[in-house]
Amino acid sequence: MTYELPAAKGPLRDVANQGGYLIGFAVMSFVALIRAVFARRLSISETVTQTLFIGRVSTGPSLLLMIPIGVFIAVSVGELAGRIGAGGYSGAVVAFIIVGQAAALVCALMMAGVAGSAICTDLGSRKIREEIDAMEVMGLDVIERLVAPRLVAAVVVSVALCAMVTFGGVMACYLYHIYVQHLPAGTFMATFSQYGRMSDFVMALIKAAIFGITSTLVATFKGLHTKGGPRGVADAVNEAVVIAFALVFIVNTALSALYTVIVPAVGAY
Repeated sequence: MTYELPAAKGPLRDVANQGGYLIGFAVMSFVALIRAVFARRLSISETVTQTLFIGRVSTGPSLLLMIPIGVFIAVSVGELAGRIGAGGYSGAVVAFIIVGQAAALVCALMMAGVAGSAICTDLGSRKIREEIDAMEVMGLDVIERLVAPRLVAAVVVSVALCAMVTFGGVMACYLYHIYVQHLPAGTFMATFSQYGRMSDFVMALIKAAIFGITSTLVATFKGLHTKGGPRGVADAVNEAVVIAFALVFIVNTALSALYTVIVPAVGAY
């Protein structure tokens, strides 16, 4: 027995169609990636090229974004903690906010807004120049050749970025704690080590990898289905960024809720 969605009209119908196509494209991409890995057909050169490309366009903006975020968190937390007499707990708050949430979200924003737009532009330009059609005519698997290496590269870069961004954010808060608030370093490190857990950092890395995969799937999907010439490429990039942002925040909410259920909170306040 088969079930069909009720007929939708207008924008709702377009959203339902796009969602269905994207899910199907994601399944095809994962199957192609697994097949390419086990058959040893995954292009190592293309994977390395894409890893260097995504890392080059994402690393600088990620660090430049995380440093002011870390300082903002340090200023906000320091002011609030000073008012309630809990300045010594700034390390714990940094562990919760930066390690638990902010670092992975910064990586997600960069992967969706910077790397995703670059990937979508690249594939969209190839599409309107009919390079994708030429590959299909030659019998080449477009998803295996173009999408699979970018998925691997996105995971590698996302995990590396998350680690670097976490370190940069924590260091920014630590330096503010010492040189601006003139508080002892021992209190920051004591509460940070007490309430910061390795599981939080591991979860941040897992989130970053999932965010990178999500953003790359959306970017490649929109790029390979670009229509309408150069204007169509611009429209595809805009749509890819918006959809990736929305999906990232939805996935982050689900993963955060699941993590709090699986891993209990530390300490009592």
